Amino acid sequence: MGFQYDEVYIGTPEERASKELGDDPDALEKMLHLGTNVPQFASADANLSAEYKAMVNFTNRRAVLLDNIKTCREQLKMALDKEEKEVLQSTLEMEMRALEQLNADQQHLEDSMHGEDDDEKV
Repeated sequence: MGFQYDEVYIGTPEERASKELGDDPDALEKMLHLGTNVPQFASADANLSAEYKAMVNFTNRRAVLLDNIKTCREQLKMALDKEEKEVLQSTLEMEMRALEQLNADQQHLEDSMHGEDDDEKV
């Protein structure tokens, strides 16, 4: 049996154009029975707590920062001159500080969620 080119079944582009069939604007409505239409329900996001949303935000921000740090380190290894290395090293240090601040902000949020104050820590 084997495979055959589309032209065998549907014709060449020129043959199809000469028939002037065009697109059917109602095709989508006619094919809803195919099961590819997924009903949309209300977003579950409305039921999530503010604390959970904040934690997810920390996770996403941390992933971006870690990716930036990884990229900076890779670029630093390939730097060609002293000036390029200095710029990349400075960028790496800023990303590291941003990561440290993010960790501190998350720790502060977690402590406040559990009712701990900074004064209670030893």
